[in-house]
Amino acid sequence: MPAVLEAIDRMTAEERIKTMEYLWAAMTAAAEPEPPAWHGDVLAECRRRVAAGEEHFIPLEEAMRQLREEVHAR
Repeated sequence: MPAVLEAIDRMTAEERIKTMEYLWAAMTAAAEPEPPAWHGDVLAECRRRVAAGEEHFIPLEEAMRQLREEVHAR
């Protein structure tokens, strides 16, 4: 296993979230990332569930706040 993956395995949940945020910022600063093909299927299913009233969207800021609260509660 590459050293970076071993380091990720040793991280706390909060460290992993901060690392994901850093990686995303680095990826989007360099170039527009090309989403994998399966993303379209996932988005279509999400839209179907929202239209059926089974799910609802929340703003990214709210989702991040909820994740941070969950991480801090542990």
